[in-house]
Amino acid sequence: MLALKLSLLLSTLGALGQGTFMNLNFEGAITPLVPDANGYVPITTALPGWTGYVGGSQVSEVLYDDRNIDAAGISLYDTAGSLQPLQGNYSAFLQGSSVFAGQQSAAIAQVGQIPSAAESIQFLFSTSFLPFIPQVTFGGQTIPVVQLSSNATYVTLGGNISAFAGQTGELRFTALPQSGIGLLDNIQFSDVPTPEPGIFGLSVLGGLLAGWRVCRQQK
Repeated sequence: MLALKLSLLLSTLGALGQGTFMNLNFEGAITPLVPDANGYVPITTALPGWTGYVGGSQVSEVLYDDRNIDAAGISLYDTAGSLQPLQGNYSAFLQGSSVFAGQQSAAIAQVGQIPSAAESIQFLFSTSFLPFIPQVTFGGQTIPVVQLSSNATYVTLGGNISAFAGQTGELRFTALPQSGIGLLDNIQFSDVPTPEPGIFGLSVLGGLLAGWRVCRQQK
């Protein structure tokens, strides 16, 4: 019954414009992207519109079709990389540091205005790294997210953003140390509310953990 309700919900989702945000699907990369000797490209060409932060400090470069082993970092992946984009030609990759590499987060952020009719924010996140989902904030306020749907490649996550509709502020996605890593894509605003966290959220967390255990067993 829950799956049916979610299916009906998703079938009626009304996507809105980006507001004044840009490149929410990461398809705005300015090519050609030519990495330097260490595998980095300027963030201004890899992720136009976004600002990157690692360990709280702003960064000017991100990895291209590569990732750190344990350290926090930001990457852009295309179809030629070892990790395939979740949708389209590009996906962003965020990685918080592991227990072996300190306590550093990795984040991308930009300032913009949320559409006035927005009820929720939704995005895709890779299933390979569940349950280590990113933290979502607007104007410094955390937006709790729940799972809306899933397939073999990604889950669709969503959170209630109605309290900020029409407001201008910083939208930020953060991979926290030891609890955030994975591909991120197709961020969008919708005029359809998402289910509130709570019992539903706990059931989603249980599903994420179960899926993560299965993935671990298959590797």
